[in-house]
Amino acid sequence: MKKYIGVIIITSIATIGGVFANDFGNDCNIVQGSGIDNTVNVYGTTKYIDVLPTTGFKQALINLKSYCCTRPNFMDCPDKSNVPTAYYPQSENLFIQLFDVAMRRLDGITWLAYNISPDPTALERRTKITAIANSATGTQAKTIEDMYAQYWTWHKYAEEYGNIDTIIKGYNKNIATVSLKDKYSTLCRLIRDIYSGAAKTQVTVRDDVMLSNCNKKVIEREDREVGYIKILMVQKSNQLLDETMKAYTKTYFVQEKLMALWNLIVKVKDIFQTVVQQAPASKTCSK
Repeated sequence: MKKYIGVIIITSIATIGGVFANDFGNDCNIVQGSGIDNTVNVYGTTKYIDVLPTTGFKQALINLKSYCCTRPNFMDCPDKSNVPTAYYPQSENLFIQLFDVAMRRLDGITWLAYNISPDPTALERRTKITAIANSATGTQAKTIEDMYAQYWTWHKYAEEYGNIDTIIKGYNKNIATVSLKDKYSTLCRLIRDIYSGAAKTQVTVRDDVMLSNCNKKVIEREDREVGYIKILMVQKSNQLLDETMKAYTKTYFVQEKLMALWNLIVKVKDIFQTVVQQAPASKTCSK
């Protein structure tokens, strides 16, 4: 099951570039020269570092430059030491790179997120799910459902991006403050805002296309995990049923049969002892 989690997530991320590929222009100019360091320094002073930490923001820029270096007419690639070894979106658009890193962090798996610290709520949820999946014992489906539901509660203040600042301020708080559902549902707008600041672009009509495609990818990601959780619920509840039936069989069939056999042996022994004890008297009477 643990391997299956990774397959779901990687499959989702691997198609990010294709979803947005034709939506935006070339952002390679952002990472020309000392562009990465300058842009990171500016980002470090913004309010979005809980949504996407500075290390994650920088990774998105590194991924962007790595891809730009594969394109014609981009000559600023003297240092290959920062080229990421993990798969990253094949896109020259910074929005896609930012979205990729943010989505990976929300999966709660460090190695998948370029070894950047994952979102704390996502890490907590992933740890619990992985523990259940790898457990040697079964689990009631209702137990899994109740645990998982906490992370997918849609808080009222987040409805239709009602109070985006509340979500930003509570991003690293507990799930009662801002849930993963709140984070996923507002992620596209937040990444759009981060991208606009980094690329120094104004909101345009094209943003509607960007947000629409982005939200589709988020919904697809949510559906994949919900599907996995349903599979997990079925498998672990079936495992629990199997364990219960084996325990019942052992208790009421094996042990009960053995006890009945033991009782029979005791009865035969008692009868045999009675016969042996009565045998001399019977012999005396026959004389």
